[in-house]
Amino acid sequence: MELKSSVEGNVITIVLPERIDTLNASEAEAAINAALDANSGYREVVLDASELTYISSVGLRVILRLKRSHDDLKIVEVASEPYEVFEMTGFTEMISVTKKMREVSIAGCPMIGEGYYGRVYRISPDTIVKHYYRGSPISEIDRERKLAKSAFVSGVPTAIAYDVVKVKEGGYGAVYELIEAKSLKSLILGDLDHMDKYLDLYAGLLKKIGSTKADESLPRCAELAKKWLDADKKVLSPSLYEAISKLLDTIADENVLVHGDCHFKNIFVLPDGEPILIDMDSIERGARIYEYASLYIAYIAYELDDPGNSLRFMGAPDEVLHKIYRGILRRIFADRNDDEFELAMKKIEFLGNVHFLEKALRDEDGDEFGRIPHTIERIEKAIDGLQDLKLF
Repeated sequence: MELKSSVEGNVITIVLPERIDTLNASEAEAAINAALDANSGYREVVLDASELTYISSVGLRVILRLKRSHDDLKIVEVASEPYEVFEMTGFTEMISVTKKMREVSIAGCPMIGEGYYGRVYRISPDTIVKHYYRGSPISEIDRERKLAKSAFVSGVPTAIAYDVVKVKEGGYGAVYELIEAKSLKSLILGDLDHMDKYLDLYAGLLKKIGSTKADESLPRCAELAKKWLDADKKVLSPSLYEAISKLLDTIADENVLVHGDCHFKNIFVLPDGEPILIDMDSIERGARIYEYASLYIAYIAYELDDPGNSLRFMGAPDEVLHKIYRGILRRIFADRNDDEFELAMKKIEFLGNVHFLEKALRDEDGDEFGRIPHTIERIEKAIDGLQDLKLF
């Protein structure tokens, strides 16, 4: 028996045969060892089980002996039946065993949502897939699934992916069951005359998120904000840098859930009217002002120096996005008079510009439209008269 093998970097991958049982276990073990002996320089051993359909207890002992001599052993692309064997015998607790992914195609499927990292397609009447078209690794997709579960358990209405798949057109996808759900974007833009009812729904979801205590394991917004400012420092005057730093220190540590990207393309609405969040890769914990600052960036900031950005990315004209942005926040601050509301908006937009400056500096084309000097100007204008960044 001869097994296919390849070495990439410090990883050797060996393709297992279709079966490993009493009849061929010794031969399979010898072939695995021969592949290892024929290569050098590797530090990690990966067994590709994409062709494996059956493994017996004798075959498991072959894997166990290999594990003893290669502690970093991994088994990937395991079909359902062999995976059940690995799971029932406890191998999945000793060895990294990854299931074989099914493959789906998004060709011809309607795109019903889009974020920075993924586009959402309806692949059947009951099912959608979030396609990570920017090449997010499986580890990041799994991280987002765990974050979604954490938010769901906390009481936030969140869709949880029940499967991770390969997308035929490239990359990976997370599959969700959302029966007849429609994006909040499509509902608002399809019924502008009745926008208020959708803004009520939207604000209610934001209030729910902002009243949910966050898991202590989530990243802290305050720490991330310090990183934004560290990045901004190279283009800020020393006095402006110090003034921003002092204001950031005044933000209350509310320790509530912060979605961080809660624009209307990341919200779906079920037939019963319940809103569902589908994009959870950016959730954090901190104060509500961070949530609202992210909405400023999504709905307002990009358009300021790049007219037409709203239509290209958000699919809506600038005036509609302004109405959405101010409408949901006016509902959040329903108990404030007009002057108090405008002060809250000034604080939100100040923090949004501090973050947006970091984004512009990180973006290779960040200064294409003069965003960096214009954002600094907006920060300088907004900081005038601000005593703190407390909202509640």
